[in-house]
Amino acid sequence: MNCNHQQHKRLSRRPIFIGLALLLSIVLELIPAGRASAEPVTVWPDTLATPCQRYEILPAMRPLRKTVGLALSGGGANGIAQIGVLKALEEAQVPIDRIAGTSMGALVGGLYSSGYSAAELDSLAHALPWEKLTSLNSETPRTNSYLEQKAIRDRASIAIRFEKFKLVVPKSLSAAQTFTRTIDLLVLNAPYHTGSSFSDLPVSFRAVTTDLLSGRRVTLTSGPLSEAMRASSTVPILNQPIERGGRRLADGGLVANLPIDELENAGADYKVAVDTHGRMYTDSSELDVPWKAADQAMTILTQVQYPQQLEQADLVIAPDLENHKATDFSDIPELIDAGYAKGRLLAPVIKRSIQVEPKHDIALSGYRKTIEGIPATAAYLEQARTANAIVRSGTHAKKILQELLETGLFSRAWTRIDKKAGTAAFVLEPLPRLERVELTGGPSNAVSQKKIDQAFEPILDRLYTNAVATSALEKLIRLYRQQGYSLVQIENCSVNGTTLAVQLSSGKIEQVEVEQDKHITKPLPIKREIAIDTDRAFRYADAEKTIDNLYGTGVFNRVSLGTETPQSQGSPFSNTLMVRLDEKPANVLRIGVRYDETSNAQLLLDFRNENVHGTGNSLGAWTKIGQKNNRLNLEYNQPRIGHTPLTMFTRLFFDQRDIDTRQLAFTEQQGLQATGEPRQLGIQRYGLTAAFGTRVSKNGRLTANVTLQNAQSYLRDNLSQSYETGNLNLLSFGGQFTFDNRDSSFLPSEGRYTNIRYCSTPAYLNNPEAFWQLDAQHEENLSIGSATTLQLSALAGISSKSIPLTEKFFLGGTGNAYSYRFIGLKDSDLIGENIAVLSAMLRYKSPVQLIFPTSFILVYNIGNVWEQRADMSLDELVQGAGAGLVWETPLGPAQFTVARPFAFENDEINDSARIDFSETLFYFSLGHDF
Repeated sequence: MNCNHQQHKRLSRRPIFIGLALLLSIVLELIPAGRASAEPVTVWPDTLATPCQRYEILPAMRPLRKTVGLALSGGGANGIAQIGVLKALEEAQVPIDRIAGTSMGALVGGLYSSGYSAAELDSLAHALPWEKLTSLNSETPRTNSYLEQKAIRDRASIAIRFEKFKLVVPKSLSAAQTFTRTIDLLVLNAPYHTGSSFSDLPVSFRAVTTDLLSGRRVTLTSGPLSEAMRASSTVPILNQPIERGGRRLADGGLVANLPIDELENAGADYKVAVDTHGRMYTDSSELDVPWKAADQAMTILTQVQYPQQLEQADLVIAPDLENHKATDFSDIPELIDAGYAKGRLLAPVIKRSIQVEPKHDIALSGYRKTIEGIPATAAYLEQARTANAIVRSGTHAKKILQELLETGLFSRAWTRIDKKAGTAAFVLEPLPRLERVELTGGPSNAVSQKKIDQAFEPILDRLYTNAVATSALEKLIRLYRQQGYSLVQIENCSVNGTTLAVQLSSGKIEQVEVEQDKHITKPLPIKREIAIDTDRAFRYADAEKTIDNLYGTGVFNRVSLGTETPQSQGSPFSNTLMVRLDEKPANVLRIGVRYDETSNAQLLLDFRNENVHGTGNSLGAWTKIGQKNNRLNLEYNQPRIGHTPLTMFTRLFFDQRDIDTRQLAFTEQQGLQATGEPRQLGIQRYGLTAAFGTRVSKNGRLTANVTLQNAQSYLRDNLSQSYETGNLNLLSFGGQFTFDNRDSSFLPSEGRYTNIRYCSTPAYLNNPEAFWQLDAQHEENLSIGSATTLQLSALAGISSKSIPLTEKFFLGGTGNAYSYRFIGLKDSDLIGENIAVLSAMLRYKSPVQLIFPTSFILVYNIGNVWEQRADMSLDELVQGAGAGLVWETPLGPAQFTVARPFAFENDEINDSARIDFSETLFYFSLGHDF
């Protein structure tokens, strides 16, 4: 791509003019000497017909050689070795003109073609979260979901979707949104963009895919680059195919895992096959998961194709990968090193093989050779010396011109031969001497002047080559990319004297277009989530936020984003942001199961429409069925009202639960012990809640609410009454602030949770006495290394006197919807009007799985509940410590914990200070809490 896009058309015609001139010189050479000697003859060098698509200060001739094409195979993780091959070829200065890629080869090749260097690809390979990219988990990241959606998804194990009450069978195991997002953003932030044709990229690119409808090969050479790369690497069944033009495109390895013939079709003169296909699994125990079986099937298919494809290659580079598995991304450095070693070994072979001797060259024996065009000043002394050395030692005109252009010091060169005078004048256009750079356009103050000066330092006040100049211009663009300006490009370069004038594009988006596959969702819920301001330069963060906002609504399977240049707009800087949405069926049934030692078996059924009339609002019902607790809720949630951050929800609810509690006391001999008989209580509530408020970022919400309910508390045993029960109709007013950006509600590795709630209930209806309650809860999750997390949490709550039993605080157990967590106590062991708890949990995720992903936990907590605020004292704090195992199963987390409560007794209780340990408790639960 030339800097001066105004000259692009003239440049594209130059090969035609050069060819005509070459033909003319050949004809003149064949004319008898008596006729040809009348006029001087202009001899042009043999040059590449393909125009350079990289940034240049001036359009430059490129000496003729064979064009080099790379065919990059599939192979999963093994394809990472291709980065090492590219790295070795770059170091050896082997030119690459065309790339055809399949699967992983399409990913590596597409990024390299769009301007990423091999070193940058190396860094990306080490930095990318391959485990997440290849995961079959298609759930929206929890941090991107609204609070209402978090609550719904946290409690379910299975989701089944319906379209008009007809079961929808998933097209694949995963929509691969994480993978889609990553590739879209990488292409968006590449140094070079393409409006439509992949031939406009620095390296002409082709992505090989398979049409699942016809079974035929489809080679993508235009359109959205990221979509082409993703289509070529989409594994059928595991990932959802890409739909384009009535086709369903998937992994090209099904039909051409090593597409050498595509290089032939693209016009490559020298074809290099980079073969990184994986080995077959030979042990049946290795085929233990679906994606390994899919990989095995792909490998079988590729082996059938290989002999025919390899015959068409001029050279095969096959890194020594031994028995490395295509699904193993754990040893990226070794893979890259293997590719680098083989590439470095064979790079000299490629360099020798692509050399082309000039055709119909003219011998200059007996001619007096001169040089024209180089200014006779000290600034151009080095170019003059270099040219003199080449011209003086040269014997043939075209060979001399070829060597002059190969230095990279000249943009143009030709020879004027006068046979009658016996002279050969070499006319050269040296790269101009530059002393300063003048930058115009682009977003203001985006890059510091110091960094700009550093980018252009290699070409100011010194000798430089075309390659160095291109590198300086690309470094400038990379500086803007590093600052998040993904669309800033160089529109024009010009030289005025010793000043290089570089004009940048605005980097703005001209328009935003949305493409929906089912047209379920209305425009408003989509537009309000698009974080693009067309009045300012487009930022990388805008793209991230737009993707996350849209996917976070929960109504889309896949969100893809990219820029395109409509063919109706001639300028390559007229950027249109294309947002492609794959919509989910709105009706979904969620099922959850749970078992724990307190409530035994429980079942959750949740059916709702998550996109009511295309508004993004949710309407549904869920019920919990259990031996000791039952719930039924009818809910309507409106995450956002119009374009505002305002939100509202309303809920009809019924909640009944049985409570088994104990009277606890410290004894001198045995520590914390239950006294008296266990008590059996019951609580039942039903009513209506409505809330209105505002969003505080994606993960926060501040609301005011009103609740009208009937709250009953009763005894389920025949023991003497020590609890004040009742049947009250309550009208309550309150406010609540909630913030939750944890990546998981049960096993978070990062993020925090904050909930502050105030409720006031007046003496109204049959409530005899007004009361209020205030509580606050905070949880902080701190990552300590890659596998260890420290969770710190605090809970405090106070109430007015005479608060009903239904509204009191319950403490004990592993934590659920009714009782706050306190390891060392049984569920609802402590009941009171005031509460204070501090807790710490250390979790280590083991690299060794015990059937399922396994974590080890250590827990410590301290706290208590009190009936009166005046009774709150440090002397009465209960403590508990425990250890356990957690398994991440398909049904939800399974947790086994062993714990004991204890207390440090003071002098008032026991003269000898010691720790009193109580009975050992065992906890077990399977499934999410609901």
